Amino acid sequence: MRVGVRGALAGVASLLVVSTCFLSANTASADSIQYQSYQRASQTEACTAQPGETPWQSSWGADSSWHPSWEQWANGGTGGWTCTRSITWAKDSSPSCESGGPCVLGDIGPGGGLVFLISGGKTYEMAPKNWSGTDNDLPTLEWCDVSNITGADQPFVGDGSANTNMMQPIACDWGAGVSARAYAGGGLTDWFLPSKNELNAMCNYSRNPTAPAEPTESCYGSGGTTQDAPFAAGAYGFASALYWSSTEAGSYAWYENLNIGDQDIASKSFSLSIRPIRAF
Repeated sequence: MRVGVRGALAGVASLLVVSTCFLSANTASADSIQYQSYQRASQTEACTAQPGETPWQSSWGADSSWHPSWEQWANGGTGGWTCTRSITWAKDSSPSCESGGPCVLGDIGPGGGLVFLISGGKTYEMAPKNWSGTDNDLPTLEWCDVSNITGADQPFVGDGSANTNMMQPIACDWGAGVSARAYAGGGLTDWFLPSKNELNAMCNYSRNPTAPAEPTESCYGSGGTTQDAPFAAGAYGFASALYWSSTEAGSYAWYENLNIGDQDIASKSFSLSIRPIRAF
């Protein structure tokens, strides 16, 4: 882009600042182009702002990519010079999942967890395996320190938070649900113990992170299944252990063996591993 100026040059200064969006071979359509041009009486004058002109660095900032250059113009046959510069800013891309943008499986969510399920208009992230300050989801915990809690019996995706609410004091003084809710990854306080199907979705993701099975489809398979090797070795891999869900079954509660993928019930007094999740 060039700016031609007609008329006498001596003692005259003009400024053109253009912000525009256009498409060319080297410029994306979302880029912002800033252009500045001053008339000068000769090529020997400095490419710096003179009295009455907007300083070169006043609004665009000091930037090593600025390259002022001289341009000669016919100027209606009388000749003349302008000192010009321009700069291109690429428009910011969409915000990441972590900062509130759209999410896909495998992204890191706002709480620092791994996105393992998108269902019912909500995105689910699991805490890393060192969420408790030790590796591999330690320590193990009882489901609840009392056996007569009722109401935390929903198995479906979307039920884990409500189940966990039922497991908070005064119902349980401590245990799996209380510990999961106390986790504050990303500075967030809405973590919970996954329901039976949410836990199974986590298991299915660990087997095939790129195309996990539906949450209701068994993670066990014929003779058991194993975790995807890169997932297992990463920051979110599961221990070869039994993990509590937040879904109770009378005096028992559902768990999942994330070593081979099967689900069953156990006494709430058993100490098993847990992994907090959250939905947003």
